[in-house]
Amino acid sequence: MHPWEVLPMSCSKLLICDDHPPIRSAVTYIAKELNGSIEIVEAGSGAEALAQLERHPDIDMVLLDLHMPGMSGFDLLSELKLRFASLPVVVLSSDETRATVIDALERGATGYICKSSPTDLLAKFLEHALNGNIALPTTIASGPAAAAGAAPAAATRRGMSGLGLSPRQIDVLACLLRGMSNKQICRELGLAEGTVKNHAIAIFRALNVSSRAQAVIEASRRGLQVGGRRSS
Repeated sequence: MHPWEVLPMSCSKLLICDDHPPIRSAVTYIAKELNGSIEIVEAGSGAEALAQLERHPDIDMVLLDLHMPGMSGFDLLSELKLRFASLPVVVLSSDETRATVIDALERGATGYICKSSPTDLLAKFLEHALNGNIALPTTIASGPAAAAGAAPAAATRRGMSGLGLSPRQIDVLACLLRGMSNKQICRELGLAEGTVKNHAIAIFRALNVSSRAQAVIEASRRGLQVGGRRSS
C-alpha cells in the first residue's frame, strides 16, 4: 500500500523547538486544542532539540523555528535530515520571504508555517501538518488543493492518477516529500543511486518542476500527503 492510499497519519508526539517560551506555550495550546491526547516535548535550542530526540525516539514530528541563538534553525534542519532522515520537520518562522521558504524546503522541510498568521489560520496550518498534510504559506502554495489542505485518500489517488508514475516512482516521491536525500532514499528503498536519480527526473517531469522545493509546492497544490513514517 502506497502512502497516498491511507488516511492521514496523526501526530501523537510533537517536538516544538523555539527559543521563545511564549511561542512554545502558544503552539502547545493550539496543538492540545486540535488533539487533546497529543504529547508535547519542548526544546529551546538546536542542541536541546537533538538531545530530546535521542531521549524520545518516538517523536512523530518536529516544529522548528529558524532563527535561534547558537545552532541556527537552518543548520539544525540539515542535521535533523542527516540523522533522522524520514522524520517530518515543519518550519514555524516569522520570516515569510519566498527565498527563505524555498531554502527550507530544499534542506528537507516538509512544511512551512508563518508565525504571523492569524490564530485561526495558524491552527488550520498546524492541523494540516499534524495530519500529515503539506502546510505552506498561501503566497507559496496557491490553488484549491493547497488552500483546502491535503485531500482525502480517494481524492489523493485521483490526483496521482494523471501523473503516469510507476509504483516505485510513487515510493520515491513519498521519500522526496519527507525531505530525504537521494542517498537516504537508496537505503530506504534498496535502490541504486542512479536508479533513484532516474526516478526523480521522471517525477520532476511528471510534476513539471525542476527542484525538490518546487516538487513539494506542486504536491501541496495537488493535495498530496507527506506520507510514510520515521525509520529507526
